[in-house]
Amino acid sequence: MAKAIEKTELTEVSEAQIAVHWKEEEYYQPSEKFKAQANMRDPHVFEKFGLDKFPDCFREYADMLTWFEPYHTVLDTSDAPFWKWFVGGKINASYNCVDRHLTKYGDKAAFIFVPEPEAEPDDHQVSGATHPR
Repeated sequence: MAKAIEKTELTEVSEAQIAVHWKEEEYYQPSEKFKAQANMRDPHVFEKFGLDKFPDCFREYADMLTWFEPYHTVLDTSDAPFWKWFVGGKINASYNCVDRHLTKYGDKAAFIFVPEPEAEPDDHQVSGATHPR
């Protein structure tokens, strides 16, 4: 028995038709204080990140995260080009990005929902932890 062929309707949508739903892009300039610290104006940056200090120079930044299992090696280059950073360590990105900041920022919105279509109110906010406590 022959298999029936389903008819499907293909709809072409132009970028112009899609663009009418886009909001105008807005740009938010960072504060001068933020720009000053972000541009590596520290004269000691080359001392801190010199080749003689590589890869352990990244340990300071890794130690700012909450590790559920500590790493034992900063960089394993034994299987090039498949290098492994922070070998043995386990982290939870969601915990590090949201949950560990709850005591200080728990009353602030973590995510702000932008609806589709955009005419709907965008008052949906997700606050608090990423999982129930």
